[in-house]
Amino acid sequence: MRAEAEMKSFREALKVNELYDVGCVGSVFTWSNGHFDLSFTKERLDRYVVNNEWRNMFKDFMVEGLVTRCSDHKPMLMTVLQSESLRRKRKFIFRFEASWLKEEDCGKIVEKIWSERKQTQEPLMQAQKLLKLCSGYLTRSFRDRDKV
Repeated sequence: MRAEAEMKSFREALKVNELYDVGCVGSVFTWSNGHFDLSFTKERLDRYVVNNEWRNMFKDFMVEGLVTRCSDHKPMLMTVLQSESLRRKRKFIFRFEASWLKEEDCGKIVEKIWSERKQTQEPLMQAQKLLKLCSGYLTRSFRDRDKV
């Protein structure tokens, strides 16, 4: 068992960061001592915690407790589902073609886009935006060449 002071610090960290447990479907117990007698114990040790900002970005999700055969800990799986409106929006899936690497323009396009980036507070969102720009430029630049 953890010392009470450590658990208090952990609970405080959850509170300060506004994180809360999103629950679980299926087997909620994630650990077992594996005993087959009266000392058998199951506990829910593992959890997914999120904040409201994350919850607003990913409204439709599910956390499942899975089955294990060779460990005292059961795995948990979070599945983020897309809403119908997001599925309809995403018509184009970018696939990088290895043959583009032979094109002189390929490296130049990528370098140009990434060199024009600006520092932001959200580096992950910035990277996503730059990748999207690259995919658009690369696809348009080489679309006709790939049809030949």
